[in-house]
Amino acid sequence: MNTCSRDREQYATPLVNALKEYVDKKRKRLHFPGHKGGMNPVIADGLGLTDPLITRCLLGDVTELPGLDDLHAPQGAIYEAQRLAASAFGADTTFFVVNGSTCSIHSGVLAISKPGDKIAVSRDVHKAVIGGLILTGAYPVYVDVEVDKVFQIPLGPTPDTLRRVLDEHPDVQGVVLTNPNYYGISPPVDVLVAIVHDYDKIALIDEAHGAHLPFHKELPLSGLEVGADIVVSGAHKTLPAMTQTSLLHIKGSRVQDEDISRALTIIETTSPSYVLMASLDIARKLVATQGRKLLDPIIKAALGAQQKLNETPGIRCLTNERVASKGFRHDPTKFVASLDSINLTGFEVADMLRRRHNIEVEFQDMVNIIAVLTMIDMEQDVLDLARALVKIAEDDSLGRRKAIPERSDMEPVLADLGRVFEDIPKQEMTPREAVFSKGKWVEIGKAQGRISADTIVPYPPGVILVCPGQEITFALTDFICLATSCGVRFHGVKDNRVLVVA
Repeated sequence: MNTCSRDREQYATPLVNALKEYVDKKRKRLHFPGHKGGMNPVIADGLGLTDPLITRCLLGDVTELPGLDDLHAPQGAIYEAQRLAASAFGADTTFFVVNGSTCSIHSGVLAISKPGDKIAVSRDVHKAVIGGLILTGAYPVYVDVEVDKVFQIPLGPTPDTLRRVLDEHPDVQGVVLTNPNYYGISPPVDVLVAIVHDYDKIALIDEAHGAHLPFHKELPLSGLEVGADIVVSGAHKTLPAMTQTSLLHIKGSRVQDEDISRALTIIETTSPSYVLMASLDIARKLVATQGRKLLDPIIKAALGAQQKLNETPGIRCLTNERVASKGFRHDPTKFVASLDSINLTGFEVADMLRRRHNIEVEFQDMVNIIAVLTMIDMEQDVLDLARALVKIAEDDSLGRRKAIPERSDMEPVLADLGRVFEDIPKQEMTPREAVFSKGKWVEIGKAQGRISADTIVPYPPGVILVCPGQEITFALTDFICLATSCGVRFHGVKDNRVLVVA
C-alpha cells in the first residue's frame, strides 16, 4: 500500500461504524448488559438513565454480537481498527486494551518471562511493572537512574548504567524502560534499545505517558521509532481516548503475536467495553490525520510560556535545555513548574491554582506541579496557567508567607528523595515470594531491616520506592515519614504502618 492510500485509509473508523450500525437498528436487546441500553423509558427514567450524559454511552455499551467482532479473537471491525492503529503508530501489530496500561504492562511482562527469570527494570518504573513480576514470578534486576537535584525528579538510566547491568547479569530475559516518565523526561531511548538488542535481549517500553510521541518531530523519540520490541501506549493519558484505554504494540520478531494474545487472554476482561474501544478508534483517527497540526500550537505555547516563566523571579520551569546535557529529553507538553525557591511546595501551588484560579493540574509533589497538555488543549489554557503562576509568585501576602515552612525545613526531605533513587535496597526474595509470604503490619519507624511484603509507592506518580522482597532501609522510612508530613500520599502505607514479611 502506498503512502497516500495509507494516509487516506486512516480516516476510516471501522469499529465506530459497526457500533453505530448496530445502535441504529434499535433491535430488542435480549442480551447483556443488564441495563439494556436504557431502552425501557419508564424504568430508565426512574433510575436516572435518561441523563443526556450517559444516554448515548448506554446505547453503545453492548457485548460481542454478530458484526461487532470479539476482542480476544478479532476478525472483523476490531481487527481492522487494530490494523489501522498499528499502521498509524509504526507497529507490526497493535492490540486494543480496555483495562488500562497496567494491563498492557502486565501482559508484556507475562509474555517475555516465566518464574525465576530475571528482568532488568529501570529504577523509576511504574508499580504496574512490579505487578507483572509478581504475576509471573520473575526476579527484578534494577538499573540505576540519574536524579535532578534541583527539581528533585528521576531522569532515567544512562547507557553506561544499562551496559553495566547487562554485563553483570547476562541471563536477563528483557529490559523494561520508561519513556517518558511522569515528568516528561525521556532517556536516550534510541541508544538504550540498541544496547538491549546488542545483548540479544527484549526491550519493553512503558510509554503510558507518551502515546503522542510519534506524531510530532519536536517531541522525544517513541520506542516504536527506535525498534523496541513491545511498547505500551497510554491512549487515555495523552490522546483523546477514554479512561482505561491503552494500546499494546509489537515490533520485530523477538516477541510473537501469540505470546501477547495469550497473556491478554489471562489478564484482560472477557467483557470489554465497546464504548472504550470505539474511543480508541476515534482517537487513532484524530492523531493519525491531524496529530501534528493539533500538537504544533500547544507545543509552541508551552515552550514560550516555559521560557517567560524562567525569567520571572520565584518561578522555574523544567526545559529540554536543562536535561539535554545529560543525554535526556523533555516533552514540553508535561508542564513542570516549581516555586520552591520562594518557599512554596507543589501542594500549596496546586491548591492556590485550584481555589484562586479554577485550574486543576495533573499532579503535585513537594517541589513541583505538573500540568498535562494534549492536542485538545488550547493556547489560551497555557497562557492562563502561566499568568496564574506569575500572580502566585508575586503575591506578597504576609499572612500567607508566615504560614509557609522555611526552605531549610524541606531540605532533609529533598535530600532523602535523591538518596532513595540512588540507593537501591537489597532484593532478598522475588516480588511474588514476598507477596505470598505471611505478612505483618509494623510501624514505619520499626520497619528498618525488614523485608517488604508490599509495594510502597507515592501515588501519583506511581514510581516505586520499595518493591516486595526488598529490604526496608532507614533512608526509605525516614523519607516516607517526612514526605507524609508534607502531604504526599502513599500506596502501601496504612495508618503509619507498612506490611513486612513475618
